Amino acid sequence: MITEGYFIKYDNNIWAVKGCTHPEGFVVAIPRVFKNKKIKKLNEALEIVRRYYPNLIKYVDEIGFEVPLIPLKESEVLDPFSKNVSNPLVKEFISYFKNVGVTGSLLYSNTFNDIDLITFYAENYRILKKLRESDITRPLEYVNKEEIETLKEEDFLNLKSQRVLEGVYKGIPYTFKIVECESFGVVERKKKFEGEVTIMKELKPYSLPVKYLTDKGYILTSFRMRFTELKEGMRLYVKGLVLERDKFMDLDLDIAEEVKVTQYARP
Repeated sequence: MITEGYFIKYDNNIWAVKGCTHPEGFVVAIPRVFKNKKIKKLNEALEIVRRYYPNLIKYVDEIGFEVPLIPLKESEVLDPFSKNVSNPLVKEFISYFKNVGVTGSLLYSNTFNDIDLITFYAENYRILKKLRESDITRPLEYVNKEEIETLKEEDFLNLKSQRVLEGVYKGIPYTFKIVECESFGVVERKKKFEGEVTIMKELKPYSLPVKYLTDKGYILTSFRMRFTELKEGMRLYVKGLVLERDKFMDLDLDIAEEVKVTQYARP
């Protein structure tokens, strides 16, 4: 099963697989390294697709909008769980966990600035919490300005510093993706939304896709690490779209024009 966290080589470029919904024979993916330049922002990646690969953009009912569909028969799949890791520090960090693979630059190149890991085994979250409580890992206290998108820099940093899915191990930043795919159903209608919502219940806060029940009855969803580990009681201003699915009302943070924290959860 190819999911979020996998990469492919297509047309001599590196593409990041996005999400869990992939039509037969294709994967939804966006450029990560294009013409030897690393692409960090979603909007920049989509602009590259619109400019250079408009024929790949198709509408998918389960997603609710047009996405790049890359043909698997013309691609090489980079499997996180088949990559051999030689770096001693990375191997040491991996040894704390069960059933993990490497993703990001560790997967598609021989150089890296941070450790990107992926797992389908949710119990690894408990291990991450224990490592943080034991001061074996530490919070991230800075942000890469190239990654700031949707959220303001202050919120981006505050949320990042509170997560255990991101942090620092022996001086090296890490990101840990826990993927637990599920069917969201089909998008039947869409409507604009602008306003504040309060997170009433953490339905699935640390495994992708994350889900949070709000006071408006909408469910916040995301495949992006920046929206993991949000807390009950947190209040957000969201300007975006509600995807009216046959299963639930999906306020998708990944396609929001703006997300702002207006109230943080109490400790």
